Amino acid sequence: MKTVYIVRHAKSSWADMSMKDIDRPLNGRGRRDAPFMSSKCKELKYIPELIITSNATRAQETCKYFIERFSLNDAQIQVNPKLYHAPEDTYFEEAQLIDDSISSVMMFGHNPGITYLANSVSNKYIDNVPTCGVLAIKSTAKTWSELDPMNSQLLNFIYPKMF
Repeated sequence: MKTVYIVRHAKSSWADMSMKDIDRPLNGRGRRDAPFMSSKCKELKYIPELIITSNATRAQETCKYFIERFSLNDAQIQVNPKLYHAPEDTYFEEAQLIDDSISSVMMFGHNPGITYLANSVSNKYIDNVPTCGVLAIKSTAKTWSELDPMNSQLLNFIYPKMF
């Protein structure tokens, strides 16, 4: 069985409208929510063996809070530009490339792809995965190459305002 945790980046800043989208950092709320949600994930034992993050500044900043909370090392972290504003299929395609010795991954990215992904593995409609929302997905796939929405199920969906 394979486990995938999908995290939407925390709230980002729009203070500098001239800044490129990919370079936008977290704002104050994002810097509060990311450590809080990383703690919630640790409490729930949502600790991955591998982290893959979008190359956007806000995703990487969110990711750093989780890395610190989980005490992961650099070898367990990958930056993947394909996750920047990726459609739902890209998350599955990139996960399918993971070495089978790994059983769990946490991927940091963006909407709307994450919300579409949530609905592809959920038996009830999710209107929106908010910033710093976390999806816990379990798959019956024995290898990462077999991973797809048809053999995956949303086990939990958590986000900051629910706590």
